[in-house]
Amino acid sequence: MPGGRPMFYFVAKEPVVLWVVVALLFANTLLMLSLAFGRDYIGARHLPGVVYWFSEHDILIQWVFLAALAVIFAIYRKRVHYAGRK
Repeated sequence: MPGGRPMFYFVAKEPVVLWVVVALLFANTLLMLSLAFGRDYIGARHLPGVVYWFSEHDILIQWVFLAALAVIFAIYRKRVHYAGRK
């Protein structure tokens, strides 16, 4: 693969909030994909109100989680190091 993978790592242990946001990001992705099936094939009228609202705003929520990851890396920037490419 051209360029190799980036070598960012935490000097100490990763913060717990990072793992929480990553878990929420993956859970949101799985829920977003499953609700896309429900919204398209079952029909939007048969979904409960909260589920329908989530299915309409799932991309925005995904971007919020990605922005939260960027904020976490900005807050802990002193503990994140770049090792360069090999």
